[in-house]
Formats: sequence, structure tokens, C-alpha cells
Amino acid sequence: MNSEPRNGVLYISGEVTVKTVTGSVYAKFEQQCRLNDITAVDFSAVSRADSACVSLLLTALRLKPQQIELRHIPESVKALAELYDIKDWVFSS
Repeated sequence: MNSEPRNGVLYISGEVTVKTVTGSVYAKFEQQCRLNDITAVDFSAVSRADSACVSLLLTALRLKPQQIELRHIPESVKALAELYDIKDWVFSS
């Protein structure tokens, strides 16, 4: 997984899975979410996603509950959000 902040958007790319979201990758994502100018997280370049991606979504919502827009959430993550009964919370942002 890669993450890069540009113009107020945190772009996520590559595989976002339990194998690729290591402690250091998660810490970097969390630090980037805390940047003052970040107003959106874009998942359009994610090639594969599982429950680790759900964790990133929840982290972004926790850190910036009123200020973050989640863009291009992968279908597999939408399905997991529905399964975990958090769909309304994730998609109300």
C-alpha cells in the first residue's frame, strides 16, 4: 500500500490488505490524515482491499469526523461495511 498527500487529498494506491498494511504503513497513514489540509481520502487507485481498508476508513473518520470525504471506496470494502453493520456511519461522511 502506498499513500501520498496532494492538494488536500490523501491518495491511497496498491493492495490494501492485512498483509500490506503493516504497523509502519498504518502509522504513516494516520500521520498523513492528521495533516491540516487533508479533506479527502481517495481510494481510486486501490487494486485489492480487505478488512485492513475498513480499518483505514474508520481511522480517517475517527481523526476528522466532520471534515473528511471518502472517495472511490472499493466495492469489497462497501460489502464489508455492510456486513459489519457500519455502512451508515462510513457512507454518511
